[in-house]
Amino acid sequence: MMTYFFKTHMTRLRKAGGAMAIFLVALSSCGGSGNGSDRNFPGNFMSIGDAGRVAYVMEHTTPDSVARFICDAALGKVKGAKIDTLATATLHAYENYRDSNLVVFSETFDNYSNSLPLPEKMKILSMAGLNDPQGLGYELGLAYVGSIRERRMTEEEVAKEIEALRQACASDTAMFTRFLIGFHTVLKIDSGKDLPASFYNRFIDYK
Repeated sequence: MMTYFFKTHMTRLRKAGGAMAIFLVALSSCGGSGNGSDRNFPGNFMSIGDAGRVAYVMEHTTPDSVARFICDAALGKVKGAKIDTLATATLHAYENYRDSNLVVFSETFDNYSNSLPLPEKMKILSMAGLNDPQGLGYELGLAYVGSIRERRMTEEEVAKEIEALRQACASDTAMFTRFLIGFHTVLKIDSGKDLPASFYNRFIDYK
């Protein structure tokens, strides 16, 4: 899903015209989430633009770490770094990686972004422009049951994350309602499969 978007967006954009060791550890541990510090980046890092920041990280670490860096920096989780435009940052990686490096980057970006908690995943999808505003809520809801399985979430973890999404949606109650519609739709389809009955009963009419 994410890979398809960025390959399509690449075409549109073309048409439109010592401390390093600490840096590597910071990016590889916990997906690079907020563990870096300002001294791990060059002094002009915040002023060289999204493509420049991605180019620097590509030069000094692995494709999987670059994918996680882009997501985390876009979410404001990397101290001393930021990504302002997700499409620009990801485009730079897609255009400059080749062969197995491109495959690793693409797969890691998809897997990591899809594994994020609901509020963060909503932000990444919104920044990527994968859906129109109405479609985004449905997309989150339809994919959520699969995410629950992959992350082996408990009922309490799911309830907590859904409430976090409700808060993240704030006044956009329509977004949250569309999420619930998508979520309920897949729960009905999956009823009687590998999710316990108590799980289904708790969330099928969750409001």
